Amino acid sequence: MSSVSMFRACGEVLERVPVQADSLDEAALQNGHGVYTVFRLYPGWRVFRLASHFARLRHSADLLGEPFLLTYDWMRLVLRRVVEEIGLALVRIRLTVPFDAPETVFIALEPFTPLPAALYQEGVSVGLVEGRREVPRAKDSQFIEWRKKARMRHPYSVYEIMMYDGAGWILEGLSSNFFAVLDGELRTAGDGVLEGIARSILLEVAPSVLPTVLDPIHMDDLPRISEAMLTSSSRGVVPIVQVRGVVIGDGKPGPVAKALRAAYDAQIEQELEPL
Repeated sequence: MSSVSMFRACGEVLERVPVQADSLDEAALQNGHGVYTVFRLYPGWRVFRLASHFARLRHSADLLGEPFLLTYDWMRLVLRRVVEEIGLALVRIRLTVPFDAPETVFIALEPFTPLPAALYQEGVSVGLVEGRREVPRAKDSQFIEWRKKARMRHPYSVYEIMMYDGAGWILEGLSSNFFAVLDGELRTAGDGVLEGIARSILLEVAPSVLPTVLDPIHMDDLPRISEAMLTSSSRGVVPIVQVRGVVIGDGKPGPVAKALRAAYDAQIEQELEPL
């Protein structure tokens, strides 16, 4: 039985779409080529920066030279109807606007379970793969298929895989953004990456913790970085303690990651609003 529910909305019509999928990625591959965004629902059916997710959908379509015909007010109304019908308190939601039907949105939902506390307390290991998005700032659904293949060919199991370019600069994760602390500065790629919503929050709160520089980390610098972390809308700030076998710092989440996560979570709580 599928763990994903899917709806199709167009104008006044909202209908449930049969789907067999065990993840939002699998479901998205059944919606055709388009732009997409993913976010979670917080307790009390609250959302965080939904308008930013919608703006990114529109911007992604613009970057790819495709029409975008939907309005934010309509999208929010449709989402409320879908969430009320599903009735789950915690869900992850993927919106996909297909290029062959730009007046339509597919809404895929799956139950959301917060990450185990141990992942934040102990950190995670990540791998590396050479690659990058064709249009880095666009949420293009074709990247989902490339991401799936990249994971399948990775030689060992890791929590996430980071992409690096041909020159060895670490850009971002397959489903996250990448940050590292080097020489007392928080570093993350400024160009060639998706401008994630979670990334933007961390960049807003980070200056209260340490200086921030929009420059990527080179693979050769991995032994020198003191801390690393990834961000995503569903997971927040997750400490990284190992990158392709290289232990980061003392192999435990450090004080910067803990301070940034606390500041990030506080910002989320401050801005949550009812759907």
